Amino acid sequence: MQIKIGIQKVLRKFGLYERIRASWLYDLYWTMTDRKVIDDRQRELEFYRRLLDGFREGDLIFDIGANHGYKTDIFLRLGAKVVAIEPDKSSQQVLEQKFRKLRLKTRPLVIVDKAVSDANAVRTMWIDAPGSAKNTLSEKWADILRTDDRRFGNKLEFERSQQVETIPIEQLANAYGRPFFVKIDVEGHELSVLGGMRQAVPYLSFEVNLPEFRAEGLECVRALAGLAPTSEFNYTSDCRVGLALKRWQRAEQFLGVLLLCSDPSIEVFARTVSYGEC
Repeated sequence: MQIKIGIQKVLRKFGLYERIRASWLYDLYWTMTDRKVIDDRQRELEFYRRLLDGFREGDLIFDIGANHGYKTDIFLRLGAKVVAIEPDKSSQQVLEQKFRKLRLKTRPLVIVDKAVSDANAVRTMWIDAPGSAKNTLSEKWADILRTDDRRFGNKLEFERSQQVETIPIEQLANAYGRPFFVKIDVEGHELSVLGGMRQAVPYLSFEVNLPEFRAEGLECVRALAGLAPTSEFNYTSDCRVGLALKRWQRAEQFLGVLLLCSDPSIEVFARTVSYGEC
């Protein structure tokens, strides 16, 4: 274990650790030591292949709240062009090292060093730790996690905060193109992200932490239905096991599902055209 930690420190020092984690060497290591890591990623990749009916290689995906790029990697493997939006500087560095540096072939990826919200502004981001997936623009979520030791096994401090620039989805679409799919995982700030959206996209997902953000999740569904009244919805608590509902539902039906859902965290999917059932 000490040897492994030592090797990681050396690789991090020279900016190679994240690059190796995004290479065939990483896959080879886990294939030999714990095949489940690779199998889980493959199941998630197949989930998105089934989900995104009509997706073609080269289509655009927005990864809003990219963090260290786990989903970015999945989307690149699908053959997508990806715009990864991430305000945390430590996470931006990981994304650069993982996907852009020391590569013979350039990946179709743009990294935007901002947060997404309903307007161009400067907002406060509450910091759990540099690069943490729990860093958030939602003061409500930070306050909840300061007192709740059940969700992540311990209370989080959020002792620091920083000011970050925000940009609306529509401005991103004007700059990079209209996406086929938008993934939103911004730790309680999802409704504000959708507040900056003026046009529906074929597919979109957003996270809902329950029960604390049930009301915001319901408002997200209503907002998407307002952009496209024929929108259909489904959800999952784990992409690796597929969608929870056998049939996609219109907003009025899905609101009832969300009201009764007892999973602690779910990803809600919306689509604007009725493709074949996934």
